[in-house]
Amino acid sequence: MSYPGVLHQYSYQVAFEFEPVGLPNVIIVIGGLTDGLLTVAYASPLAKAVAKYGYSVVNIQMTSSYKGFGVQSLDKDVEDIKKLVDFFKAKNRGRIIIFGRSTGSQDVIHYLLRYPETVDAGIMDAPVSDREAFSSEIDPKVLARLNETASELVKDERGSQLLSPEHCKYLFGTPVNAYRWCSLLLPGGDDDYFSADLSDEFIASTFGKLGKPFLILENERDEFVPRTTDKSSLLKRWKAASDPKYWSKMSGFVKNASHLVVEKDAQNLLVDRVTRFISEFEL
Repeated sequence: MSYPGVLHQYSYQVAFEFEPVGLPNVIIVIGGLTDGLLTVAYASPLAKAVAKYGYSVVNIQMTSSYKGFGVQSLDKDVEDIKKLVDFFKAKNRGRIIIFGRSTGSQDVIHYLLRYPETVDAGIMDAPVSDREAFSSEIDPKVLARLNETASELVKDERGSQLLSPEHCKYLFGTPVNAYRWCSLLLPGGDDDYFSADLSDEFIASTFGKLGKPFLILENERDEFVPRTTDKSSLLKRWKAASDPKYWSKMSGFVKNASHLVVEKDAQNLLVDRVTRFISEFEL
């Protein structure tokens, strides 16, 4: 498909702004693992829907986009996002909402815990646990062996060392270093924000510290969430830890939505929740 809009260049990177362009406010869409420009299916219909609220929708391409994620980190993603936020602020754009899909949700919570003063709100769609998703697809004995190899390298301060082809095949065939493997696959890794087995104390240190309005959207038919995970219970725990002043009442399930939300009806429901979120907090 072709999409009309504007491609912005900033700090040796690019971001695509869907039509209608140049509106006062901005929603920055952040994809998940293997995503890049124009790969988030609902970005274009979202742009049409939020225009009446004065928002343009911008899809960011990060250093970790496509198959770059295996040698990057959430810290690097946040650095890339902040550069784009600064770029739009320098152009006198108004409110800025960051909107992450899948692992992009990890970027959103990571960003809100570090630079809350630079944006106005955050949205997290399909905030699944990469640790639980990937681990459920790997034989436990194989996983233990692969984890041990990566962990030893990190302990030896060789986290940037690339791992074996066997490691890579379990992460979409993507080259991966020891640090990112451990971040994604080990309990307590830097990417481990949404696992069901995290303690209430940990959740209080993440969701409980958020000081800007945020919306959580769980996709009802998300195939990357293990069947053993009680998503309703998880949402309740996140809500209980959060400041009710910032937890959106629109948070909840997107009916019949898969992980990628390619279904048109589900896209409409997701977009509707986003527009209601904007109205709820008068963003």
